[in-house]
Amino acid sequence: MQTRSLGLPDVRQARVAQRLAPHVASLNAWVDRLSAERWTPSFDPADGGVGARVLLLLESPGPTASVTGFVSLDNPNATAENLTCLLHLSGLPRKQIALWNAVPWQMSAGGVVAPVRAHHAEAAPLTRHVLSLLPELRAVVLVGRHAQVAWPHVGSSLPTFACPHPSPQNFHTRREEAGTALLALLDARRAARSG
Repeated sequence: MQTRSLGLPDVRQARVAQRLAPHVASLNAWVDRLSAERWTPSFDPADGGVGARVLLLLESPGPTASVTGFVSLDNPNATAENLTCLLHLSGLPRKQIALWNAVPWQMSAGGVVAPVRAHHAEAAPLTRHVLSLLPELRAVVLVGRHAQVAWPHVGSSLPTFACPHPSPQNFHTRREEAGTALLALLDARRAARSG
C-alpha cells in the first residue's frame, strides 16, 4: 500500500493532469470557481468522485494541501497515511469515497490554524452543494471534532459516523482512538452497501 505519493513531483504532476477526468470534472470545475475567491484544494482523481458512496468530511486543509493542491489520502503527511491505513483495514474501497473539508478553503498554508464556529456556519452551504454533486452518496464520516461540530450547520439527513481525527498525536496519546476510527469506517462501509 503506497502512502504519501503526492510528495513525489512526477506523481503530483500526473494527478494534476487528471483533475478534470470525467468522474471529478464537475467537482473540480466547481472548486476552480471557489478558488477564484479563496484557494481551495481539489478533489483527488484517485478517489471515487461523483460515484462516491461515502464522504469523508475532514476539518480543514492542512499545510501540505497547499503544496499538493489536493484533499488527498496521498498527501505526504502522517495524518493522511493513518487515514489510508484505516481505510485499507476497513475494506472500504477508495473508488467509493470522496474527501472534502468542513471548512474547505486554505487557512493553514503557514501553519495549523483551527477553524472556529463562524467558519463552520459560513462553509455549510458549500458542504450542502458538495452533497448535491455526489448522487450516489449513502453515508458521511465526520473525521475529527471540527467536522463533527460543523455538520449540524449542514442540515443533512444522511447517515453519519463520528471518527476521531487520525493525527499521529491523537492516536499516540489516545490509543483507543484508532479502534474507534476503524469502527466508524466499518459502519460507513456497511451503510454504503445497503443503499
